[in-house]
Amino acid sequence: MPKPAGVIDSSCVIALDVLNLLPQLTYLFDRLLIPKAVRTEIYRRQDTKDRIEALLREYAFVKECDEYDQGAVDQLLIERRFRGGKEPDGTEPALPDDKDRGEVEAIVQATELGAMVVVDEKWGRKLAERHRLDYHGTIWVHERLCELKLLAPATVRLNLMKLRELGIRFPLQAANNLLERLGEVVI
Repeated sequence: MPKPAGVIDSSCVIALDVLNLLPQLTYLFDRLLIPKAVRTEIYRRQDTKDRIEALLREYAFVKECDEYDQGAVDQLLIERRFRGGKEPDGTEPALPDDKDRGEVEAIVQATELGAMVVVDEKWGRKLAERHRLDYHGTIWVHERLCELKLLAPATVRLNLMKLRELGIRFPLQAANNLLERLGEVVI
């Protein structure tokens, strides 16, 4: 079965970079595209910028992706900003910020390319679902790498603990469900 193309959001880049798992994505994706707004966000931290630029130089499957429908991105951001009502969970909708631009670019680019989108934030996942995209996040990456025997179950748990200790958000319930399936203690 051919590997899909993937477009990744900044939160997943940051999480997988901290764990040194970005190079492993070559086992999951034919190519991994990093949108311009995502790069802008992650390049704010010099150490992350250096590692991502090295990744772009060293791995042919990782590419910058700047071709997208800017009007579609702007429209989705305007819609997010001025949409009335509450989120499905009853909370007030967040106003878009620079991070939302990265999510929206990832969604728009994945839609245009027929690619999978790698996103963890709830709103980004809802947007991907609305656009009928195949989407997954950091937990799925761990699960797939474990299935491919590239990560041991105990390493998955250690990785998730590290992300939690560093304050990097991920879907905790999904993480605990995975740990249970792997026979590991939940966090």
